[in-house]
Amino acid sequence: MPPKTVENYQTSNAVGIDFGTTQCCVAVIRRSGTDCVQLDSITYDRRTMPSYVAYDERNPKCGQIAVNRMRYFEKCTVFDCKRMLGKTYDEIAIDLSWPFITKKLADDSFQIVLKHSNKTIKLSPEEVSSSILKHIKAKVDEYQHKDLKEAVIAIPSAFTEKQKTALLTAAILAGWEEIHFIPEPIAAAFAYSTEKEFPDNSKLLLFDFGGGTVDVCIVNIASGNLQLLSFDGNYYLGGRDFDTLLYNHFDGILKHKYNIDVTAKGKKYLLLIKCQEIKHELSVMDKSW
Repeated sequence: MPPKTVENYQTSNAVGIDFGTTQCCVAVIRRSGTDCVQLDSITYDRRTMPSYVAYDERNPKCGQIAVNRMRYFEKCTVFDCKRMLGKTYDEIAIDLSWPFITKKLADDSFQIVLKHSNKTIKLSPEEVSSSILKHIKAKVDEYQHKDLKEAVIAIPSAFTEKQKTALLTAAILAGWEEIHFIPEPIAAAFAYSTEKEFPDNSKLLLFDFGGGTVDVCIVNIASGNLQLLSFDGNYYLGGRDFDTLLYNHFDGILKHKYNIDVTAKGKKYLLLIKCQEIKHELSVMDKSW
């Protein structure tokens, strides 16, 4: 386990990235303590940034601004890129709420196809992910006043080697040079241990319920060391899946009861964002609307 007090760390430039399916955040360790870096000027109070990228301009726009601009640029906005990393076309689950197209290639890989004005933009999942990681790097470098090249990225415990390689490729494209991976539940345990101590000689069940996956680990704590005994995860049980269930539910009602086709009207994003708002409200309230 990491030392309880940050003063024991030998570096003040450690960078930890939570590259999430729906949200991203990043923290750095300074000698005075751990600080979260503001990634999004719109959602600064939440310390997180939506994992959305808009390609309607020469330089991609990441975060809440991409979400807000979907009203006008839905077909050139990408999200859920983490779920596509390291997968073939047949392995991805097409989401009806996606405003973009996925095109199968000859080698069973695929491209994300976007439309803007009269242009067609074709990107790989690694390229989209690199846009987010490049934005994160720029914000971290600005915060630390130096060009940092090394970072730790939390990943689902069941990430395959292909998925790790794809994420590493995206990070290198973004300007990072040395990347270390840590399972998300273990990262959560490390964060928890800085506030509270785990009993020695104990076995713990750790789980991380994220925007795209649920991860579970069983670990053993002995003499301050954490040993990973077993792990598993579900790639299609997360916050985004609740969004999809709500989206499909209301899409069906609108079509069959009110004869409204949000797909034909090009307004998928309106229904999707409203479903996310309902989900967030129901997380803290008994009723929504």
